[in-house]
Amino acid sequence: MLMLLIFINFLFLFLMVLMSVAFFILLERKVLGYIQLRKGPNKFLLKGIFQSMGDGLKLFFKEVNYPNNMNFFLFLFSPILGLLISVFFWFIYPYIGLNYLMSFGLIFVFCCSSFMVYIFLLISWSSNSNYSVLGMIRFISQMISYEVSMMIIIINLMFLINSFNLNDFYIYQINIKFFFFCFLLFFMLFISFLAEMNRSPFDFSEGESELVSGFNIEFSSFSFVFIFMAEYMSIMFMGMLIFEMFFGLMMSKFYLNIFILFFMFLVIWLRGFLPRFRYDKLMYLIWKLILPLSLFLFVFNFSIQLFNLYH
Repeated sequence: MLMLLIFINFLFLFLMVLMSVAFFILLERKVLGYIQLRKGPNKFLLKGIFQSMGDGLKLFFKEVNYPNNMNFFLFLFSPILGLLISVFFWFIYPYIGLNYLMSFGLIFVFCCSSFMVYIFLLISWSSNSNYSVLGMIRFISQMISYEVSMMIIIINLMFLINSFNLNDFYIYQINIKFFFFCFLLFFMLFISFLAEMNRSPFDFSEGESELVSGFNIEFSSFSFVFIFMAEYMSIMFMGMLIFEMFFGLMMSKFYLNIFILFFMFLVIWLRGFLPRFRYDKLMYLIWKLILPLSLFLFVFNFSIQLFNLYH
C-alpha cells in the first residue's frame, strides 16, 4: 500500500512538473518579449495563455525528418532517456508530507547530473552531423570543467550539515541561513548551474551563430519536444535545489514555489540581456577562478570539521 501511495504521489508530481514546463515556456516568451520591447504570445485564447500547449501539439504532429546516416535506435530513444533523467532529479523531492526522504539525495543528484553527459553524447553522435558533434564536444568539455567545481561547492555545504539528505538543510537553517555567510559559494554555484542547464550566457552547445542550433540540429517533432522539456525541467529543479541549500526552505511550503519562480525569472532575465560568452572565457572562469576558490573553501571547511572532531 505504501509503495502504491509513493508511486501515485510521484506520478502526480511528474504531471504537475510537465504542466509547469508549459507555463514556464510561456513566461519566458512573455518576459523576453517585454525585454525586447515586443508583445510576445497574446492571441491564443485568453491573452495567449494556452500558446505553449498549442506549440506542443503542433510539434507532436509535425513530420519527423530522419538523417540518412543516423543510428536509428539511438536517435529515437536518446531524447526520451534525457527526459527520464530529468524526471529522476525530482525523486529527492519529499512530496505532500510523505515520509519518503532519500538519505543520500545529493549523491543521487550527482549521479543523475553526470549521466546527462552520456545522453548528450548519444543525442549528438546518433544524428551523425558535423554541427551536432561540434556541439557535443563543446558541451562535454564544458561539463567536465564546471561539474568538478560544482560538486566541490555542494560538498562544502555538506560539511556544514554532516549529511547528504536535502531535508537536513531546513533543520540546520531554522535560525540563520547559509546564504549570509556562504554568499561566495552561492554565486559560484549559480554560475555552475547556468552552465549545467546550458543556458545563456553559457549555451555553447547550441550556439546558433556558429553551430546552427548545435547538438539538436537534426531533431524535430516529438524528439525536439523531449529535449526541450528535459532542459526546462532541469531549470526548475536547480532552482529548488539552490534555494533549499542556501535558504533552508521547507519543501512542502508555498513560499518555496515563489523562490523557484524567482529563479526561473532570473534565468530568463539573464538570457534577455547577456550575450553569449567566448568559449575560452568560460574555461578561464571555471579552471582559474571558481575551481581554486572552491578548493580553498573545501580545505577550510574540512579543517574546521577535523578541529571539531578532535577537540
